[in-house]
Amino acid sequence: MAKIIFLSHIHEERDLALLIKSTIEEEFSGFVDVFVSSDGISIPAGSNFLNKIEDGLMNCNAAIVLLSPHSVSRSWINFELGSVWIRNKLSSETIPVIPFCHSGMTLNAMPQPINQLNAIQGNIASQLEFAFNSIQKAVGGKGSLKTNFTDLASKVQAFEDNYTVGDKLSNFFRMFAKSTNQVYQLIDDNPHTPKVILGLGTVELDNAKKLIEGAKLIPDYISVNASPSRLQVDSFGTRNLCEVELLIDTDIMKKFRKLLEY
Repeated sequence: MAKIIFLSHIHEERDLALLIKSTIEEEFSGFVDVFVSSDGISIPAGSNFLNKIEDGLMNCNAAIVLLSPHSVSRSWINFELGSVWIRNKLSSETIPVIPFCHSGMTLNAMPQPINQLNAIQGNIASQLEFAFNSIQKAVGGKGSLKTNFTDLASKVQAFEDNYTVGDKLSNFFRMFAKSTNQVYQLIDDNPHTPKVILGLGTVELDNAKKLIEGAKLIPDYISVNASPSRLQVDSFGTRNLCEVELLIDTDIMKKFRKLLEY
């Protein structure tokens, strides 16, 4: 009978969960099954969702918890982690629980009591290998691991880069306290255009420079066009001003609409 690894995650991090699941199952081919609630396999159609999760928690030989700034406070993550924690307290056999930090969550930022567990940083090859060695020991495996952990770390990093784009976009728009409703109105009016142009009007040069620097964090999705600056003397004093417009990728704004529309 295959050993079971319970992988706890939130729905938004499903792609990362499936990456870890497939890598573990390939490493321990036929010997280990990874329970991932959103994979369409672990919980068959017609099954009682909660009962299946409870069975996975009660029968797993090890657990992995995907921790990000978004997931760390979610109720399901804490419920599943707490279930294995209590099981460890009541059992004579220790079940390893591995917090898998990613997408901005660091080992030092983990809250109590999760930080009492020996966590890994998921985009570092050596720490991934350490986690897999722990899993191997938990399921009774032996021998050298064959997984390319440098390649796996790169794939985790690629997920993180894509997953955190929404946060970077949100931070960018908050830089100038600009509602994104105007952007989404442009997109709704031009649903088939790949990019929309949002004119910000006259902006002080220092603020324009901040926008340009902020856009460098998301160069594939936003670019800033600024006119040559000009001096203007008015009731605010002498100011260096320029005209600014944003060129914004439509698809990425649609993808993160729930996060960005305010």
